[in-house]
Amino acid sequence: MNATTGPLLVSHVELYTADADAAAAVFADGYGFQIHATAERHGPGGASRSLALRQGGIVLVVTEALDGTHPAAGFVGRHGDGVADIALRTPDTRAAFTAAVARSATALAGPEERDGWVTAVLAAGFDDVRHTLVQRPAGHEDAALPLPGFEPVAEPAPASTGTPGLTVLDHVAVSVPMGELAESTGYYERIFGFASVYEELMVQGTEAMDSKAVRSPAGDLTFTVLAPSPDHDAGHIGDFLERHGGGGVHHLAFATDDIVQAVARLDDRGVDFLHTPDTYYELLEKRLEPGRHTLAELRGSRILADEDHAGQLFQIFTRTVHPRRTLFYEIIERSGADTFGGGNVRALYEAVQADKPDHEVVGETVR
Repeated sequence: MNATTGPLLVSHVELYTADADAAAAVFADGYGFQIHATAERHGPGGASRSLALRQGGIVLVVTEALDGTHPAAGFVGRHGDGVADIALRTPDTRAAFTAAVARSATALAGPEERDGWVTAVLAAGFDDVRHTLVQRPAGHEDAALPLPGFEPVAEPAPASTGTPGLTVLDHVAVSVPMGELAESTGYYERIFGFASVYEELMVQGTEAMDSKAVRSPAGDLTFTVLAPSPDHDAGHIGDFLERHGGGGVHHLAFATDDIVQAVARLDDRGVDFLHTPDTYYELLEKRLEPGRHTLAELRGSRILADEDHAGQLFQIFTRTVHPRRTLFYEIIERSGADTFGGGNVRALYEAVQADKPDHEVVGETVR
């Protein structure tokens, strides 16, 4: 935004789900998050029940509808469980809301104050995802509670040994229909002052997709937006759009300071990762020399590696457990790199082609 409204920072990510307890268990048991607050809310917009989970600087909220009028009911009916809200923290919700609407943002709910909190809701730049603007009460800027109406858990479960050490939300990957990439990313550039940091047409055999990444002025929120290319087969992104019932969040990327350790701990917790064939590592050895981790460590954990002008990154993708095979997660460690593993897509695609016929293509844009 600007100096008047202050920076917009990530507050939390809210997922709508058919079963909040089951969704929270996936994050707690598999990914090491702790449930730290709960809420049951009733009002003109319907009734809902929410659990807030936290690890490092990542706050997730899982919400289920308690009646058919709450937005979660319709969202889950259209998409299944998925990301519905990427909430943004601001020092002045009213000013941020007014500035965004003046730049042609779509307003979904005007500023409302409750117990010292001030919230408002804007449409996101893709499908029916939204952004809740959150202004915390004075003196509670660092409070763990995500929204008014939440109560802290009296005795949170102690952090278990082997916590993966996830630190922040590195980026949010979004799929949009063909022809909507420029409109979606332009929305963030125009409304919120995001800057373009990456853009590429990726071709994989007969399939291709357009991709563009935009980053917030504060640098803590990056959207990697993906769309089918009009000149090629729609491929994986087309499959996502069909199964999801439109555009939406494709995956969330969680950062860590040590991906080898994180993957080992996640594996112990039962998280299932996509397979990377051995041929990938044969080709990897020819295209870069890993600095932070050895080739043997990467191969042993099936971790991908890439580099750009600023350094290297290491990443791995979970196998989706979503009934529609849509939403999944990424674990990423950056060692200076500022981009998103585009080289992994091409290199891994070549490796899988060489390893035909039974392997799945994996990476930022493939399944």
